[in-house]
Amino acid sequence: MKLALLSHGVAIDPSFSAWFTGQAGAVRRRNFYNSPVWDPHEIGSIPQEIRLATHGPPVTVAVNVYGDDEWKLSASEGGPQVDNRRLGVSWAVDLVDDLECLRTSPALAETANLYGGSALSFFSPRACYFFADSTQCRFCSLAGTAAETSYVNRLTSTQVRNAVAAVLAHPQAADRVNQVMIVGGNERGLDAGFARHVSLVRAAAEAIDAAGLTGEVSVHLVTMPPRDLDLVKELGAVPGVHCGFNLEAWDPAIFERIAPGKAADYGHAPILAALERLVEVVGEYRAHSILIAGLEPPSSTLDGAAALAAMGVSPIINAFHSDVHSAIGLKVRPSYGHLAQVAAGLSELYEAYPIRPYWKGCGRNALDFEASHGMFAGEPPALGGAR
Repeated sequence: MKLALLSHGVAIDPSFSAWFTGQAGAVRRRNFYNSPVWDPHEIGSIPQEIRLATHGPPVTVAVNVYGDDEWKLSASEGGPQVDNRRLGVSWAVDLVDDLECLRTSPALAETANLYGGSALSFFSPRACYFFADSTQCRFCSLAGTAAETSYVNRLTSTQVRNAVAAVLAHPQAADRVNQVMIVGGNERGLDAGFARHVSLVRAAAEAIDAAGLTGEVSVHLVTMPPRDLDLVKELGAVPGVHCGFNLEAWDPAIFERIAPGKAADYGHAPILAALERLVEVVGEYRAHSILIAGLEPPSSTLDGAAALAAMGVSPIINAFHSDVHSAIGLKVRPSYGHLAQVAAGLSELYEAYPIRPYWKGCGRNALDFEASHGMFAGEPPALGGAR
């Protein structure tokens, strides 16, 4: 079901819109850095994500609105559900409640976001020099999204430390937040940009330690690798840190096409070398790299995931989501069958290697957590002819 929803996105039925208006505690979409909602009237009046009702671990799914009505988010007296009338399929869903401290503190809400229900997320800087050079990743919509929103564009260590401390001081938040996520655009001075990101990681870790939650709440960073790989050792002082340097695609030719700035200014092979250094510093399988399912053939994504796993790197497999303001936009959408093939192969990798999901049940566009729990094992269901 998650794969089908990530393939098609969802349409918002008027019944859901009317029902959702009364759900004051639910997380509403806030576009810090991307905007996969192609109907501007929906932004702010729809959830960021939903959770499929299950008896097991959470299955968190992004609410991406592409104008495809194959799957519809609706509501009835029984609550919300996703429906596919063509297939005769309906599935109950739950909303993700926002943290009260984020709902009631405008200052906190300007700096942090609850991602997927359990990750306290910071995005800094909300700018990337690749856009200035017109070499931005073709799936990225950061520049256009940042221009439309007024959130803090560059966070300081003090802001991150204070925000993490303020959130974890609330008993409700301390019970729900299991990771702090730091990500952002790239600075032209890669060494300086990496050092700034590490300073934010340290600040978050200090606040977690002060709250007595080291070992329960981990810090997760995705960034560009520095040119000076000796700088990577600075991450070694942060307990339990996870860090990712993203390849985006395993095929070097596709990498050059979809991430031209990364290809020109760093390169595919040097990122792999940086990942090897990262494994040495943070430990096996706490180093990560994203491969985007849907932007290269499934076999290529799986070849890359297997090669990364053999290196001690935990692959992150994200289903491609089409963002407003991105160069690719809606020109590419992965099919259900494409994602199912990748998910089944990823499940086999989780059986073969001790790889770890980057997101602990909150990866709304990611397949890793579900694969780690064997949810994609075996032949994928046809869903009555789902495409």
